[in-house]
Amino acid sequence: MQVRNFKKWWFSLVKNSKHHQRFDTELSQTKTELSQTKTELSQTKTELSQTKTELSQTKTELSQTKTTVRKTLDFHLRKITPMAFLELLEIHLAESCNLNCFGCNHFSQIAEESYTNLEEFEKDMIQLAKVTKGEVGVFRLMGGEPLLNPQCSNFFEVTRKYFPKSEIWLVSNGLLLEKQDELFWKRARENKVQIRPTKYPLKIDWDKIKALCDANEVPLIFFNEGEVEKTSWKFTLDPEGKCDNYHSFTNCSMANHCVQFKKGRLYTCTFPAHIEHYNKKYGHTFELSPFDSISIYEVEDYQDLLYFLAKPIPFCRYCKVSQWAPVGKWRPSKKDKFEYLEGKDSE
Repeated sequence: MQVRNFKKWWFSLVKNSKHHQRFDTELSQTKTELSQTKTELSQTKTELSQTKTELSQTKTELSQTKTTVRKTLDFHLRKITPMAFLELLEIHLAESCNLNCFGCNHFSQIAEESYTNLEEFEKDMIQLAKVTKGEVGVFRLMGGEPLLNPQCSNFFEVTRKYFPKSEIWLVSNGLLLEKQDELFWKRARENKVQIRPTKYPLKIDWDKIKALCDANEVPLIFFNEGEVEKTSWKFTLDPEGKCDNYHSFTNCSMANHCVQFKKGRLYTCTFPAHIEHYNKKYGHTFELSPFDSISIYEVEDYQDLLYFLAKPIPFCRYCKVSQWAPVGKWRPSKKDKFEYLEGKDSE
């Protein structure tokens, strides 16, 4: 009896031992699988974190793209949308300049000495005030260098007389400001003229000029907040006129923005208004059309002017806007026609 019980007990131990071995093996496998699962879970968490980071970056890039698209769309829409009124007008008081800038988009470095006639200017101001009902935002009296015109300050009075609500800016390089007499400063103060220079790499005592403006109660306001010196640009033109007018117009930084007023006519940008200087200097190359500008004496109302300025003109076919680019810090011109043509750079 005892022997039989012992055998049962022994077989039970052997059987249980095999069960334990199996359980241990299964437990070990389970632990291994659990460890692998934890590793995979950790990897999944890492991948999820990376995915979240990538998603966040994608959202940021998408937001930046949307902002860029909106700005680009706004830029283009503003070109082809007539303004509510003329936000600014640029008017030459002098065609030539006492600086010699590379690739000037007013061609002032190659222009012959010439000044706007004061009597004709007043006649144009009377007509412009009649058409616009005095609704013009800013007049930029410039050039060339406006202070070269001996009657410069007289233009302050005429402009203010017919446009009492508009801002009047004198856009100057500053070289001649210290030489102006008391009458100049008196007229600038009384007609609320702002002196608006750009800083060039020239020896100009701006502190002295600032003190002079302050003493005469005339605002001195720099472009670019006075911190950035002038950059030279190359504005490439195509003499064959094979550019797409619409593309040139809608991508131009000046079209329907730097509106020129010259001898009773409005131009949507600087080039057609002043290309005469290039043609005279280098031979007749860029033809002007009667449809490149509009006369203030031939329109029925203000809207005619505004709608004209918000569309391409024939001259746009000459402008290779896609190639316009800065060429570095301000540098002097060599008065070479290739400053405006593709290929050769006159540096």
